[in-house]
Amino acid sequence: MRGQGAGRDGMGCRLRAMLAVLLFLALALLAPPGARANPVAATTVAATTVMANPVTVNGPDLSLGGHLDLLEDKGRDLTLADVMSGPAASRFTPATRDTPGFARTHSAYWARVTLDNPTDGTINRLLVFAYPYYRSLDLYMFSGDGQLPVAQRHVAEGAVARGTDIPHRYPVFALALPPGRTVLYMRVEHYFASFALYLRSSDAQAQVDRRDILLHGLTFGVLIIAAAYQFALVVMAGVEVGVTLLFYALITLAYIYGQLGYPWEHLPADLASHYYREVVGTLPVAVGQIFAVQFLDLRRRQPWIARLLLLSTGLLVLDTPLHYLDPARGSGIAQALALLGSVLTLTAAVRDLRRSVNARFFLLGFLPIVGVAVVWSLRASGVLPAAIWTEAALYAPNAIGLVLLTFGVAYRIGKEREERERALEASEAALRRANDELEDRVRTRTAELSDSLEKLKRSQDALVQAEKLASLGQLVAGVAHEINTPIGVTLTTASHVSERVTAIDHLVRDGRLRRSDLTDFMGELAESSRLMLSNIGRAASLIQSFKQVSADQSSEERRRVELCAYMEEVVSSLGPNLRRSGHAAEVICHGPVELETYPGLLAQVLTNFVSNSILHAYEPGVRGRITITARRLPPGEGAGNQGDAQADGYAGGAEVVYQDDGRGIPAAILPRIFDPFFTTRRGAGGTGLGLNIVYNLVTHRLKGTVTAASEAGAGTRFTLVLPDLRGRDLEIDDLAARGDDRAADAAGRPHTPDTLVATGLAR
Repeated sequence: MRGQGAGRDGMGCRLRAMLAVLLFLALALLAPPGARANPVAATTVAATTVMANPVTVNGPDLSLGGHLDLLEDKGRDLTLADVMSGPAASRFTPATRDTPGFARTHSAYWARVTLDNPTDGTINRLLVFAYPYYRSLDLYMFSGDGQLPVAQRHVAEGAVARGTDIPHRYPVFALALPPGRTVLYMRVEHYFASFALYLRSSDAQAQVDRRDILLHGLTFGVLIIAAAYQFALVVMAGVEVGVTLLFYALITLAYIYGQLGYPWEHLPADLASHYYREVVGTLPVAVGQIFAVQFLDLRRRQPWIARLLLLSTGLLVLDTPLHYLDPARGSGIAQALALLGSVLTLTAAVRDLRRSVNARFFLLGFLPIVGVAVVWSLRASGVLPAAIWTEAALYAPNAIGLVLLTFGVAYRIGKEREERERALEASEAALRRANDELEDRVRTRTAELSDSLEKLKRSQDALVQAEKLASLGQLVAGVAHEINTPIGVTLTTASHVSERVTAIDHLVRDGRLRRSDLTDFMGELAESSRLMLSNIGRAASLIQSFKQVSADQSSEERRRVELCAYMEEVVSSLGPNLRRSGHAAEVICHGPVELETYPGLLAQVLTNFVSNSILHAYEPGVRGRITITARRLPPGEGAGNQGDAQADGYAGGAEVVYQDDGRGIPAAILPRIFDPFFTTRRGAGGTGLGLNIVYNLVTHRLKGTVTAASEAGAGTRFTLVLPDLRGRDLEIDDLAARGDDRAADAAGRPHTPDTLVATGLAR
């Protein structure tokens, strides 16, 4: 526990020390313009026109910054004549460091230096201002009597041409120094004024350029490789933080390109000015802060820091136009926001250091980038010189930090991929378990459904049988009622004959029989015999029809029948019910129609049609008329005859049309009349099975089709198309002999009550 406490205390001390350093830098950066590193404003030297000791040009590479006399022009209105004579000339002050610099200032600065050529010939040198950014740079060269400049140069930010003598990332001027002394006056104007000034030979400058090219090439190469690697990660993984880091890598390349001054060498002056202000000024910091929010997952882990960082990013973007209006103030605000973002980012990373590997990678990559910001601020303010090591410190740590951050993103992507794979494996395992459970539930449910279906089938068979028995019971009741009349007449006549025989017998016994009595008796006996024979014959006919129809409905035997005669028998057996309800039925045939089918099932279908008409088609007291029409179908037109069967000439079957002239069926319910348990008389004893039984019998057992048509007030018409089952068997045999798969379907594949057969052969 003490070790853990000590670790936390040590980390807290380091964090406080880091915050103190950053606070000191913030105070330094936010100090008023010109208050730091300004030897001109801080020195109160007595007025003098004596110049500093001349610089002897005796080497290929001389640093002139420490030999300058400097003058601050706060109003930016002093002319060359003002600084050469008069009160302003007396305010020049010797520089106190090798690289004088003045950060975030609105002033212009003048500098002068005396060069001494100890030789007898002209010395050619390059005057290098090793700082690429100047809003205005003026150079005046005096030699001889020193009254008029022998050469002058002017460089202005945004000018069409930079005005330097050779194309370079820095302002470079070619000087031809005559024997003796040469005085140089220089005026610079920029919100980061700097006099990193060197006098070099062409060979020395070429050597410096080669060194810079090597160093810069290595840096750009590392950055390009890191960007390419990050691009590959983005293509493979496509994570949001990878895209942001790729953008940051490209922005860093652009930043270093601008920070080193290359836009001034390769781009027009106007474009170079915009490039520096907009790309180098704020964009890298803004993108870096967005990357920090994403990489450290601050929205979830530390939301208040995330909100402050995003606010800082927005302010950085809004600060960009201020660079045009007030460059010094805009730069100061950008530096303050960048410092605030750095403090917040480091705070978030340190707080999450122990809990997150991402925080450790981020801290390793971010610290070098923070170092770049510190070096840049110190160099711009003149604390650090514009030397090769400070220049390298402006971009090399950026490359190192970006590489480390790239490794961090790669590690994060790898960890996220591992987590996704583990989650995927867990999901697959859960899915397999769910599938197994679902399969078990499906099997259990299937078994339950199978049992329910079996029970439903048994119930349906029972209901169908009950419906059949009910229909047969109605038939029996009607036939019984119809037979009662002839039997009653016969019984009455027989009773009358018996009484007359007894009376004649008494007359004979008494000897009172007369011829007229015998004649009357014989006449009555003949009439009674005729009446009894007629009624007994009628009863016998009814019984015969009932026996045939009931036997067919009971046995469901398949046989060949003459359809019209059989339907006459069915209608005759239904006659009592029809007459009792006041309706008439008629069978109309167009020639003989012989058919091999199940006549009992057809009788049940017609019985259901008649019962349906009696129950639903007519209002009470209305007398209706029912017609049943049958006709022979030509070959190929009947149900189940398709394809080759049409060419083989099998019997086409028959068409039976049942028509009543009742009220009709509403169009809204007509499509549902064959559905099981659908009835409009649920409370009046209707079961909804009558027409469903008709549909099942016709489509499954009789292998035919049934359709219904109706119009309101015009009655209802049912059309049956029945195949000749003998011809159908011959067709199936022929298909089977030829190996046609439809034979199995036509031979009796089961079908649901609400579907027709798919093949067209079996319906």
